[in-house]
Amino acid sequence: MSENDQDGRARNARVKAPRPYRYGTARRIEGLPSALPEPVRAYLDILPPGRIVGFSLAPLDRTGIPVWFVSLFLDDPFFVGAMPSGIGYGATDDEALIGAVAEIAENLMPSLAVMPRKKERGSYHDLVRVFGAGAVADPLTLCLPAGSPVGRDTVLEWTPAVRARTSETVLMPLDIAATDYFELSEGYTPFTNLITNGLGAGPDVAFALGHGLLELLQRDGNGLLFRALDQGVMLDVSQGLGPETQAMLDRLDALGIRALPKFATDQFGLTNVYVVGYDRDLADTPVPIALSACGEACDPDRERALRKALLEFQAARVRKAFGHGPLSFAERVTPPGYVDAFIRKALPSLDLEEGRALRAMLDWIVLPTEGLRDVLADTVYSERSTKPFTELPTTPAPDGHARGRIARERLDEAGFDVLYVDCSPPGSGVGIVKAIVPGLEVETMSYHRIGERNTRKLIERDHPLIRFGEASETLRPVRLNPEAIERFGGQPLFDTALADTIVGRHYPLYREPESHHAPFRLQQQGWAA
Repeated sequence: MSENDQDGRARNARVKAPRPYRYGTARRIEGLPSALPEPVRAYLDILPPGRIVGFSLAPLDRTGIPVWFVSLFLDDPFFVGAMPSGIGYGATDDEALIGAVAEIAENLMPSLAVMPRKKERGSYHDLVRVFGAGAVADPLTLCLPAGSPVGRDTVLEWTPAVRARTSETVLMPLDIAATDYFELSEGYTPFTNLITNGLGAGPDVAFALGHGLLELLQRDGNGLLFRALDQGVMLDVSQGLGPETQAMLDRLDALGIRALPKFATDQFGLTNVYVVGYDRDLADTPVPIALSACGEACDPDRERALRKALLEFQAARVRKAFGHGPLSFAERVTPPGYVDAFIRKALPSLDLEEGRALRAMLDWIVLPTEGLRDVLADTVYSERSTKPFTELPTTPAPDGHARGRIARERLDEAGFDVLYVDCSPPGSGVGIVKAIVPGLEVETMSYHRIGERNTRKLIERDHPLIRFGEASETLRPVRLNPEAIERFGGQPLFDTALADTIVGRHYPLYREPESHHAPFRLQQQGWAA
């Protein structure tokens, strides 16, 4: 996958493991309110020692919805270049703070949980002979990159996952289970870039798993239907909206922001929607990159799905403006010296970040507002058909536990095997997992990962991304088990060159560099975003 590059991590040659620490240790906290919600305190208590810095991003855009950025400057020298941070949003500051600190826990605690666990090293066939077929995930069901040499005889590193239905242990390749390169043995190269999709946190494992599953379902459902492949299916919201959601749309309209609520899918009887949009007067855009904001949601309750997507769209405007806009723009809301300190701490890993994502973002942030709008006009902002909001499926789900239970039930009914890596800190009262569902698919257009599900979706659309015939350098075999190939009546091929052409200048919609990295590099070159 050299054409896409891989991320990496710098390592401290003298420090081979994280320092042990106790939960609940006092720490320096800057910028957060003195009265914190109990979930925020619970997440802070499990984090390793280090300085917490938080601030509101709301002043960066006229929507004014609560958005908080929180970061952890780790004391432990093991974590070279690690700059754990989270952005949270919601209807209140408390909701936003919970989301921001939970995101730090989601991104950091899996590494602390997985690193000390025993790794199995061997091929799928090797491990099946020892543990049995039901206790080992088949790599050919894990959405491998098209043309990947990985198969059932490939030697990989494996870590334990849990089968949600039975609590049995299932060995999972670290290439899929890991969220950070710290979790891999030194020198081990994963067969695809590590991703965080499927992470979830909450008061217990059930809540966290539901959170992670809905994130997986969200991206599995919309991955081939939005961004560069946007189908332009607008939601007709003239009827059926609750007062809170309607008020949010009305306010955006009054602020001169054209919000475009769109339909992705209703597979599994869940509502999968997203919201994009733009400033009617482009001069009102905070910085050009804000035009690429998108809010996504998948939920049993259609009203909650649209509400979440609308909130996330507004939060994404400030998140992108803060993280990829000019450093001077970010410094409007940060404490003095914060941006420089963040970059210095993260720099060893910034140097090893995915090059394609950085190059694409550098191309974007030098565009004027009109230029970026032109990039997005025929795809992200397209309006080709409508679907009534009232036709979307809806099931009452009063809380996170109910939403997660419904997501699991729908996947079970459809024959999917719900797995998760349990990363919960022992005895902490906090649940953290990475949900993994073989057969659900992500990163097809970015990393060319594709399996039976997305292959079938593309065939049903008669899309030229899937062909049959002779493989080549860019027509690569979709890596499937023999049963799937038989169902297709032959070996499907994925056209990676066409995928890259379709994505084209839209790559920053798929993968983003670390906050402040692109404007920092631009500044080094003597330019400003």
